[in-house]
Amino acid sequence: MRLLSVTFKNIKKFIQHKPFLFAFLVISQIVCVIVVFLVCGFVDNANRESKVIQEGANIFWINLTNYEELEYSISYNGENTYYIDSEGNVYTKEEIADLKCPEGYFSDVCYLKNFKPKMEEFIKFLGDNYSGIAIFGQVDDKVASISFLSGLSKDESEISKELSDFNNSNKNIMRISTSDCESVFGKKPVVGDKVNLGGQEYTISIIDEDIAGIDIPYNSIPDNFLINTIAVYTVEPCTPKESSEISEKIKELFQTENFDTPEPRVLDEVQNIQLAYGITAAVIIMIILNISRVYSYVLTYRKKSFAIMNICGASKRKIFLIYLVELMLTLIVTFGIALLIFHMLILQPIAVSYPNFLISMTLQTYLIIFGIYFVVAVLIMSLTISRFISKSAVEMERSGD
Repeated sequence: MRLLSVTFKNIKKFIQHKPFLFAFLVISQIVCVIVVFLVCGFVDNANRESKVIQEGANIFWINLTNYEELEYSISYNGENTYYIDSEGNVYTKEEIADLKCPEGYFSDVCYLKNFKPKMEEFIKFLGDNYSGIAIFGQVDDKVASISFLSGLSKDESEISKELSDFNNSNKNIMRISTSDCESVFGKKPVVGDKVNLGGQEYTISIIDEDIAGIDIPYNSIPDNFLINTIAVYTVEPCTPKESSEISEKIKELFQTENFDTPEPRVLDEVQNIQLAYGITAAVIIMIILNISRVYSYVLTYRKKSFAIMNICGASKRKIFLIYLVELMLTLIVTFGIALLIFHMLILQPIAVSYPNFLISMTLQTYLIIFGIYFVVAVLIMSLTISRFISKSAVEMERSGD
């Protein structure tokens, strides 16, 4: 406590006798720390590919079947259409209509009664980071089976009430586009029309030209429909660690290795971080060196008080601690002020032009920069103070310090 008392008295005297110098030091330190944050952010922003962050940043694509995909190409010969599979077998349009998927194509999880409990467990696992699911299925086990889309979103705030009510409905209703309705049911859709899909009667409730499939509510999917693919959305983009944890859960629940994760390229991420922190450390060293030169002048200005403490029997260790604590307190306080100014006033405006700043400048980044700043400051300031107190009062007078 006595050490802190002496330290605060020194700071008070400094403010009283050299107010402009003190103000210059405080403002320059705040500006320098903000520059450090900007340097770190710009370096990371320049080396980070935005598409790695934006593309599929929060989507896990999971294929529930035992095959990656059934490959069929379409060949036209006059009025006839032929389907050629990956092994070169040729089928007419009529033949492929009755052609079943290969034996073992559908896994146990493809069946709705097995899928739903696993999906419920997966949603619980994601917790607050769960945003929604999109489910792609088919009405039977044929290659040319009619496909449908279904989904259930946790956050309906960004879509219309009409779609929100549709997604959460348990009625046999359908959302469809005009082209899909004409190609599948042979007529233009009218809201209220009854259509048959896979033996189930549905009422057309929404006609939407923007969707590319037949959409039915998740809660009304019949047990005899088969699910082949799902897309799971998270609220926030996943870090490599989170992506890895979610991937392990997918393997455990759905018994598949056939899925795509939004994991960014880990090596690039590591290189970006190392480069950003390396350049940040270099900038911090230059800044602290310049600040230490100014503090050398401050310490020289205090040679009389140093001489008095020396004559009164204060050890060099105690004097060292008094000056070091004083310097570090000012550095830590100015760092905190600069952090608040940067995070509250600068980060959001600059993120309009450089959106990756919001990804780079996290709590972890701030703590790492503070750690580098603190360690560099302690080392350089310790050397500055040690050099000063190594001389006696007489030696300082002789040398003109």
